[in-house]
Amino acid sequence: MTESGDLLLRWVSELGKGALPDIKQGMWWLAARYCPEAESGAPGRWLRDAVSLGYMDIDWRNRRWCAAPSVLTRVPQARGLAVLTGSRTAAFERQLDSAVRDGLVELHRVPNDRPRRDIPLPVSLFIQFDDEAGLTKWAEELGVLYSPCFALQSAGLLPPLRLETRASAPEFGKPLEYYDLDRGDYQWVKRPQKDGLYRLKQREGKRVCQVLQHGVWYETSHEEGIYAVLRMQSTDADVLRWLPEQYCGREEFGALYVDWGYPLPDLHRRTATMCSGLAPRINEHAENLAYDNVPKAVAIKIAESLGQRLRESNE
Repeated sequence: MTESGDLLLRWVSELGKGALPDIKQGMWWLAARYCPEAESGAPGRWLRDAVSLGYMDIDWRNRRWCAAPSVLTRVPQARGLAVLTGSRTAAFERQLDSAVRDGLVELHRVPNDRPRRDIPLPVSLFIQFDDEAGLTKWAEELGVLYSPCFALQSAGLLPPLRLETRASAPEFGKPLEYYDLDRGDYQWVKRPQKDGLYRLKQREGKRVCQVLQHGVWYETSHEEGIYAVLRMQSTDADVLRWLPEQYCGREEFGALYVDWGYPLPDLHRRTATMCSGLAPRINEHAENLAYDNVPKAVAIKIAESLGQRLRESNE
């Protein structure tokens, strides 16, 4: 039987693209049938994880989405493992199963653990390979794109965070929310009183985020807005930490910890996630997310791009 997370990815892959409210409605139908303990924020968390794992791309501002193309990419220094991500239509699954039965590829299906309050994620697909030439050939035969190592490539292309696109000031008297970095949530305010991240609803009903800096308003996303404000206050905020592995020869690889309330932007999150091909671990007690198998150089690139200094821990 297909698990609910894989079923949801199949549905997204077959649809191909659409409006975000429509897919959320479909997710609620699935959650009501298979995930009775799912919380109100579960669809949003599933969608963000799906973006991180490379299954889909989302234009949050315009509330549109599309399934990502199927891609095969190596996991950094993972002893001959590559992750197969992107769209998974029924036709693609049949072709993949046929390749496994014929012995053309060794496939591993690894689950992504999530609490019962969330909608389950699809299993991650890993390919065992001996040489890159054979991996490239197999990707071509399967009809998927091949990327030597997405995580390392994208880390080198992460742009520095900048507030560039100006926005008009919120309409006087309209509902306005201010993001409290310490509390990690939005608070209703009557009017903007200081620099920071704000959320407002436009006339067409869309909720957008804007940053106020020195009397000027800028367009932003929720995640980028958080780090833009954080950078205004400090470049040493201690919200990103990297812990190296203790195994011999693996000292330059470790876990990147990101505190709750400071989520990484989509591209940064996908870069960190694709270092392992698995969704980040949720640490309830420590209130953070842990991205595994992240090279130190990649963790530094992520932090620098966001205007922060990476803390390294040996504990």
